[in-house]
Amino acid sequence: MHIPEPLLPYEKPTLLVVADGEHALFFSLHQREIQPSGEITIDYPPKDNLERTSTMTPSGMHSAEQSENLGMEKERRFSQILAKELLHRLQQHSYEELILTAPHEHLNEFTEAFHNDVQKRLVEKIPKLLTKEPLPEILERIQKTTL
Repeated sequence: MHIPEPLLPYEKPTLLVVADGEHALFFSLHQREIQPSGEITIDYPPKDNLERTSTMTPSGMHSAEQSENLGMEKERRFSQILAKELLHRLQQHSYEELILTAPHEHLNEFTEAFHNDVQKRLVEKIPKLLTKEPLPEILERIQKTTL
């Protein structure tokens, strides 16, 4: 796919990561070309959120509740998966620069998990949930924030 003409080309091979707390889409950008280059997802907790604590109430009723730390654990695990994938791609020389978009509440957790070499390649962090946006609009938002 070509990057639309009003937008600027990417001089260096750039990896665009569009993430939320459960999955990330990868796009390779270079010159005026953009190519989808994979995605990752996390399947945690397993078995449809069945990681719960079970107790018996004083009246003899059975009570089950989802672990309060479940969301934090899911974010931590996804951060680690994303960090490993980005380091692997860097070691394969897939990109020279990295752009990351993720919701504000996940952005710091993600970037803190990155290897130092990956962090050095991070040229732009955009605190926005863009996983459902069309690709041309994502590129336009990115270039508006960098100009």
